[in-house]
Amino acid sequence: LSETLLESELFGHAKGAFTGALQDRKGYFETCGPHGSVFLDEITETKPEAQVKLLRVLQTRRFQRLGDVKPIRFEGKVMAATNRDLAEEMKAGRFREDFYYRLCANRIRTPALSEVLAGSPGELDHLVSFVADRVAGPDEGPALADETCSWIKSKLGPDYHWPGNFRELQQCVRNVLIHREYHPDEVAGTGGKYLAEDLANGKMPLDELQRRYVTLVYAQTGKYEETARRLGIDR
Repeated sequence: LSETLLESELFGHAKGAFTGALQDRKGYFETCGPHGSVFLDEITETKPEAQVKLLRVLQTRRFQRLGDVKPIRFEGKVMAATNRDLAEEMKAGRFREDFYYRLCANRIRTPALSEVLAGSPGELDHLVSFVADRVAGPDEGPALADETCSWIKSKLGPDYHWPGNFRELQQCVRNVLIHREYHPDEVAGTGGKYLAEDLANGKMPLDELQRRYVTLVYAQTGKYEETARRLGIDR
């Protein structure tokens, strides 16, 4: 949500607060109730100005609708989520430390899919069956799950790192359903280690080596011209 829309959605607004505000509107903080929760996904995408306003709500338990002066009490809970490194975000000045410490009364870390499978390898079959059932239905799901598991075990191997986590596993199942195969793309920032491993094992075709290496360098530079300069090739 944009900053203006974010405030309107969370705090609500009074009639005439801005163009198009034709009537009073309650925001999420007001409709939440004492036993409810407001869930803020991707909290690191909010700008510092919005973080200050959210911090004030957490500190005082009070807020105002846009265009109004009447204080309203917030009685619910606030839950927030992010996939970024908050320590790095605070160090870079993009996320306020005081806001962070107000939010982190309790923290839950979601493990990566590779961590889950490292601790419980049999979980892969269960997850693939779950996805296959949703993608192909209860009748065709078991056959799709068997085919997908066979492909993963024979082509990707038990040590595949699943950089896209559960979403990549879903994509894998869909690809096997449609194409009867799945070939993952290298993800920026994670490809170098596995590129080196595949090279050492001698199992990569030459054109695949070129594609993955160019992708890796581009992920570091972010520019076609600089990538070409480093590699000594035409843009």
